[in-house]
Amino acid sequence: SYMNESPIHGIVQGSSGSGKTHIIGSIADLMPGEDVLRFTRITESSLYNWGEFDLFRKIIIIEDLDGLKEEALYALRELISNQFLSSSVSMKDKKGNNKSTRKEVKGQCSSLSATTKGETYEDNMSRSFLIAVDESGEQSRRIINYQNQKYAGEIDQKDQEKAKSQLQQIVRTLKPYEVINPFATQLELPEEVHKI
Repeated sequence: SYMNESPIHGIVQGSSGSGKTHIIGSIADLMPGEDVLRFTRITESSLYNWGEFDLFRKIIIIEDLDGLKEEALYALRELISNQFLSSSVSMKDKKGNNKSTRKEVKGQCSSLSATTKGETYEDNMSRSFLIAVDESGEQSRRIINYQNQKYAGEIDQKDQEKAKSQLQQIVRTLKPYEVINPFATQLELPEEVHKI
């Protein structure tokens, strides 16, 4: 969706060590590398300092949403909601004098973040899909079984890399189209949905 006019954002929530970062990293690996920006952390003003189109049609991966300070979270929310950031900055003109100017960062982008505390990001939750990590014993057994097969040489890593590369190529060829849902007027969200 990062190529569409209304991109989708997600927050992956799970306990420490549940594989949140692995999940978002694996999703990012399926996307064209040139379109993915991975960050361990984002400082308070860093999103404002990108070039005007540096974030346009990109996927922003934030490994630890919990480590972001409120100013960085605010910038991320604005980027998600308005698809741009605007700030007044001082720059020197040709004569060396300070001059105020407007700086814009276009942000038609998608984001995917990991957190242990999804409920603490209420403002972000209303702008993103909250995805819970399956931490069941059954899922843990599936993961261990996969890892055992991998280390036993029963899973062909080359096949997996080939599939990953093929998906990346497919995504590169996608083009945005306007979607009309003729049933949109018949859809209703359940009352218990957070911030309908």
